[in-house]
Amino acid sequence: MSRSAAAYQKFTEDEIRKANSVDILSLARGYGYEPEKAGRKAVHMKHSGGLYIFPENNRFFQWTGPDDGVKGGAIDFVMREENLSFPEAVGKLIGKEFSPSVKQVVPYEEKEREPLVLPEKADNMKRAYWYLVSVRGISPKIVSHFMNRKMIYQEKKYGNCVFVGYDAEGTARYCSMRAARDNSSFKMDATGSDKSYPFFHEGKTDLLIVTEAPIDLMSHASIAADFYGRDWMQDHRISTGCLWNGAIDRYLEGHPQVKRLVFAVDNDYLACDKNGQLRNWGQLTAAKWMKAYTEKGYACAVHVPHLNDFNTDLVEMRKGRSVEDLDRQRMAKLETAFEQSAEEEPEQGMEV
Repeated sequence: MSRSAAAYQKFTEDEIRKANSVDILSLARGYGYEPEKAGRKAVHMKHSGGLYIFPENNRFFQWTGPDDGVKGGAIDFVMREENLSFPEAVGKLIGKEFSPSVKQVVPYEEKEREPLVLPEKADNMKRAYWYLVSVRGISPKIVSHFMNRKMIYQEKKYGNCVFVGYDAEGTARYCSMRAARDNSSFKMDATGSDKSYPFFHEGKTDLLIVTEAPIDLMSHASIAADFYGRDWMQDHRISTGCLWNGAIDRYLEGHPQVKRLVFAVDNDYLACDKNGQLRNWGQLTAAKWMKAYTEKGYACAVHVPHLNDFNTDLVEMRKGRSVEDLDRQRMAKLETAFEQSAEEEPEQGMEV
């Protein structure tokens, strides 16, 4: 029976407390880890990619590696090591059997997509052009290129930037909007948008560069052109609009000449999941795509931004920052986040 089709019995608070009281250091040894002292209150596991255990608090923290940012108690540790669900891990730790009860699963019914409704165009594009060039640092030539192809324009009512993706026949199939202000985070897709039709630039080589958002696409192109003297127009470029590969598959289907892929998605090094654990969603997805498309026969690579995304890199580079400066900036933020996380653990005082 699949886990998605079952609702597991609940454990009592005392049972959960008992499970979390199991010594993590002993668990780690049982899983084959070799402890070594790392500080007054921290124990490092050799060859673990940065796994630290804090015996006084019976907690762990993964500093680097694929599980970067994962932390918690004994239950979380067993879940991580054996890929178990929460109730499975609790049952294992307290030696109690549990049985799933069947829950009715309502089948998903896909709704028919509404027609795409493009926002009304403004009489000019001054505000959108100013925002993309002056605030976002994108090359004026690149902004003009997409505006001239009706892939970027300014919305009439609110002055938002509008980005449009077209199908092979030139019909608009996707539209995203973003506030053309430096003090607003507003962004949304227009009604009826189909993310499988990307915002794109059709190149001439066999290389496709994949980014998340249109601004990321243009920022990556600007860095290539303005800082490395590359002809940004030679390679194919798309933005997926999210971390879903529907746009990649559709573009590859229409461009069989593409043989190489570069995944240039966000570096979410400070992002957290619902439990407060660090999760680099962009790079986790890039790794998944690398594996999937390599198996399909493509030559794949990942281009990781030094900071959160390529637009953040571009803006800082426009200020004269070197890539070494950007790396130091990222590491400083990571170290601060690690220290804060350690301080926020129960009972305080965990030190490395």
